[in-house]
Amino acid sequence: MSTEPVARREWLSLTAEDARLVDLLLEPGSDERAALEELATEKGEELGTSKAALLRAAFHLGVRDIRDLARDKGYQRLAASITRQESDEDRAITRSRRRRADGADGG
Repeated sequence: MSTEPVARREWLSLTAEDARLVDLLLEPGSDERAALEELATEKGEELGTSKAALLRAAFHLGVRDIRDLARDKGYQRLAASITRQESDEDRAITRSRRRRADGADGG
C-alpha cells in the first residue's frame, strides 16, 4: 500500500462494463485479477488487496503505458526533425569513434 499522502481525490463514473471489470479485479481467482497481478509484478507495481489499492495499481499501470507511448512519440518527432545531413554527420562520427576504438583494442 502506498504511503504517499493523497494529493487529490477524483471521482470517476464507470460504465456497466467498467464496473464489471472492477468486480472481476476484486475476485482472487479471476483471469482479470491474474492479469493485473502479472502486469503489476512485471512492472514492479505494488498490488494491495483493497479495492482502492487494486484500482490504484490498475491506474498506475495504465498511466505508465501512456507515459511510455508519449515518450516514444516524442522520440519519433525528434528523429523526424533531424535532417539527412545531421544524420550523415552523426554516422560519420560514430564510424570514426569505432575505428579508433578498434585500433586501440588491437582489432
